[in-house]
Amino acid sequence: MQKLFYDTRTLDSACRQKYSLSEEVMMENAAAALKTEIFAVASEKNCRKVLVLCGSGNNGADGYALARQISGCFEVKVFECSPPSSPLCVLQAQRAENCGIALCALEDFFLEKTDSSSIVVDCIFGSGFKGGFTGSGGEQLMGLLAFVNSGEAFRLACDVPTGLHADGTLAQIVFKADLTVTMGAQKYCLYSDMAKNFTGRVKVGELGVSRPLFENSMKGGDGCEPSTLEKDIFLLDLEDMVLPYRRDNLVNKGSFGNAYIACGEKSGASLIAANACLRFGAGLVTLIRPDRSFAESPVPSLSMEFLTASNFGPRVSALCVGMGLGYDEKNTAFYGDYLLNFPEVRCVLDADILYSPAVVEILERRPKGCVLTPHPKEFSELLRLCGLGNYSVDECIFRRPELVEKFCRRFPEAVLVAKGANSAIGVFTAQEGFRLYINSFGSPALAKGGSGDALAGMICALLAQNYEPNSAAVTACLAHSLAACKVKNNFALTPADLIQNIGDL
Repeated sequence: MQKLFYDTRTLDSACRQKYSLSEEVMMENAAAALKTEIFAVASEKNCRKVLVLCGSGNNGADGYALARQISGCFEVKVFECSPPSSPLCVLQAQRAENCGIALCALEDFFLEKTDSSSIVVDCIFGSGFKGGFTGSGGEQLMGLLAFVNSGEAFRLACDVPTGLHADGTLAQIVFKADLTVTMGAQKYCLYSDMAKNFTGRVKVGELGVSRPLFENSMKGGDGCEPSTLEKDIFLLDLEDMVLPYRRDNLVNKGSFGNAYIACGEKSGASLIAANACLRFGAGLVTLIRPDRSFAESPVPSLSMEFLTASNFGPRVSALCVGMGLGYDEKNTAFYGDYLLNFPEVRCVLDADILYSPAVVEILERRPKGCVLTPHPKEFSELLRLCGLGNYSVDECIFRRPELVEKFCRRFPEAVLVAKGANSAIGVFTAQEGFRLYINSFGSPALAKGGSGDALAGMICALLAQNYEPNSAAVTACLAHSLAACKVKNNFALTPADLIQNIGDL
C-alpha cells in the first residue's frame, strides 16, 4: 500500500532542507518526469505535437521547463493562461523563449488544430488550486478546459488536474486527464469519488530523491514524524490482497469455518451473499431464518450446497446480517441478542440492519469483530442513529474520510467499509490510532443490485476463515473489485458473474 498525503508542500520544503536541493533542481526533475511520460505516450499513440497550458505559478514553471526539455523532439507550443508571476515561473518562461519555443496567448489555443496525434499538458494550477473560477479570467479558463476536455488529444495533468481541490472536491469544471503525473508522493485528492472521472491513470514523479526519501524527509529534520502532520491514509495495492489459498493438506470443511447468513424478507439478497461466501472459501455456509422454517416456506433457488437453520448451532464462525433482512425489529433483535451474548463471533452488518437502533447497542457493547458495509445513504442513517450528526448523502460522499474517522473513533476496533467509487475502509485502535485505506479499483460495473450483498458475503467468508476484521475487509474489497473488472462489458455484470469470477482471481 502507498501513503496518501493531503498536502505535500511541507514535504517539499523539508526535502529541500534535508537533502540540500534547490527548488529549481526539484522543478527540473518534475519536468523530466513529465518528459518521460510524454515520450512513452507519443511512442504508443504516434503523437507529434505537445501543447502546454501554463499558469502563473510554479506549476506553470514546470510546464515551461517541460517545453524546453522536449523542444526539438516535438512540435511544442506554450499557451500562457496567465502571465508568469512567481520568480521561477518568470525564469523558466524566459528560458523557454530563449530556446525559440512559441509562447502563445490563451485565446490562441482555440485556433489550434488538436487531434489524436496531440498531447495537451495541464500545468495551470496543480495542487495550488483553491476556490473556483471567478471573473472574466475564470470564465476564459472554464471555456478553455471545456474545449480541451471535448477534444481528441491525449490529456496529461501535472501534479493535480486543474479544478480539483485538495480535499478531493471539484470546481465548476476540471481538466479531464488521461494521465496524471503527481509530484513527490501520492495525494488524497486524486482518490476521492469525485476525482475518479478526472485523474486517469496516476503515476508519481520523483523530484531529485527517491520517493521513500521524499516521503520521510520530515524524519530527523525538525523532529516531527509525518504522522503528526498527515493522517494515516493509504492507497491499497493489489499486493495487499491476501487470498484464502489452502496450503495445508490435512484439513476438512470445519477447518474453514461455518458462516451463518441471515435470510430475511428478500431472500435473493441473502442467497447472493451465501453464494459469494461459499465461493470465497468458507467451509460451510448456513442460511438462518428464525421466523419460519425453510421446509414450510421454501426459498426459491435455494441450493443444496447450503445448510439451513431456524436457530444458531454450537459452532458459528461468523455471521452476516442485513442483506434483504427487512425492518421487522423482532427479527433484528434475534440477531442482535445473539451477537451481544456471543461477542467472540465476528460479524458483517450490512444494509437493513444499519437502519435499526439494534446496531447501536451492538457497537456500544462489542465493536471488536464487527465489519459494517454501508453505502452512502446507509452511512448517513448510521451516523444519525449513533448520535454522530445529521449528514446528507452528498456529505457522506464529499466528507467521507472525516466522517469515517468520526465513526471509527466513536467505536474503536469496529471496521467501517464506506462503499463508493473509491471505497474507504476505516478502523481506529489504541495501538495505531485511526487508519484509512482507499480502494481505487472500483468499477462502474458494480453499480448494480446485488453487488453489495456479494461483498458482505465475501467479508463473512474471510472472517469465518479467521482473518482479522480489517484484513478481511481489505482483501474482500480488492477481490470484489478485481472480479468485477473481468467482465467484458461493464454494463453486463450480474451478481452471478461477479461470484463466478472470484474463482479466476
